[in-house]
Amino acid sequence: MLSDLETQGGAAVGASRLAEGFIRAGVQVSRLVCFPDGQTHSWTTQPLRGSPRERLTWRAIQYPLKRLSVSAAAGAQRLWVHPLLRRELEELKPDVISVNNLHGGDWWPTLVSDCTPHAPTVWTLHDMWSFTGRCAYSYDCRNFVSGCDASCPTPSEYPALPPRLIADSWELRRRLLASNPRLVGVCPSKWLGREALAGLWKNHRIEVIPYGLDLNIYQPANKEFARFVLGIDTPGPVLLVAAQQLEKRRKGGLIIGEALQRILHRPLTVMTMGHGSLNVEAEGIYLHSLGYVDNEKKKVMVYSGADIVVHPAPVDNLPHVVMESIACGTPVVGFPVGGVVDMIRPGETGWLAEAVTSEALASATDKALRDLHGGMDLRPTCRAVAESEYGIELQVRRYLELFRSLRASGAITP
Repeated sequence: MLSDLETQGGAAVGASRLAEGFIRAGVQVSRLVCFPDGQTHSWTTQPLRGSPRERLTWRAIQYPLKRLSVSAAAGAQRLWVHPLLRRELEELKPDVISVNNLHGGDWWPTLVSDCTPHAPTVWTLHDMWSFTGRCAYSYDCRNFVSGCDASCPTPSEYPALPPRLIADSWELRRRLLASNPRLVGVCPSKWLGREALAGLWKNHRIEVIPYGLDLNIYQPANKEFARFVLGIDTPGPVLLVAAQQLEKRRKGGLIIGEALQRILHRPLTVMTMGHGSLNVEAEGIYLHSLGYVDNEKKKVMVYSGADIVVHPAPVDNLPHVVMESIACGTPVVGFPVGGVVDMIRPGETGWLAEAVTSEALASATDKALRDLHGGMDLRPTCRAVAESEYGIELQVRRYLELFRSLRASGAITP
């Protein structure tokens, strides 16, 4: 398994859960990562970054070259990172290679070209980066279909790239995918699968395999006990807003503050889980900040202590927050975007806003609160959906079936 980060961030969490699931199924897993977390895991970890001195040299070279030209930056990677990857693959002799996020390591997607000659290679797309000129999410921009260029509306957003380089960066991806026709993509959501096939993956095999969870960990806990553990004693229903970075635009940081001000149902307690904070000053709204929580048992208490989770992201793939909440029996309010619509099903797992606006999100949240006050209970159906679709065993089985089919067909690029 090749990825930028080992366990930090949504994509790395998804890859780590999958790795643990593979191991439970009897698969030997080695992870090649740019940024190891330094912890002991059930898999073996090999940092793909050289010595500390080599890493500093790489960063000193990469950043100026990245602003100079795409070919220069990718060429520097071929001189240093590619040999490290080839050496590790030659030693490991893997049966299958699973590629995950790369952009967090300042890596170019050309690393994949060193994977395909060694073994059948499956690239799990956690966002749109593999088929755009630079962005992880294109919002309303459709340039990635015909060719990204300097007209990119968000060049300074992560992962940033000077506008004059974006066309070359898109072309780099086009050539990579065209020269590796047997490379297979896996998308966690139906939406991302459609977007990939509309873009540079149109001549490739794409499979949709949702993320999976350990449902023995993520399961409903007693609501009153959870609130006692969390110290929640303020009045009214309890909403939860959770994101790694609460204030980021992509996480809905520009929307959720306005939406909370517009919610009519008061009093109301709003828990937040993640880095950053929400600035809401309104009568009858009580904020309870939990900070960033990475302990899974505590996260279960947080989800179980909420009446509703509000997910304000204006774009998203298949957010872990929504899946974790549903598994804990807590319904979710969110926007009809990306893979969110795969999980939030009105009448079963939550409520969808009618539009991507703060007004629509507030209206949907008020409706959810009225429904719950009127006796609606979605906890059983939330859990039923999680058990039928989001268990880690199901995700692992789908991946292994894909791997076996690729090995049986000899799917290695000449």
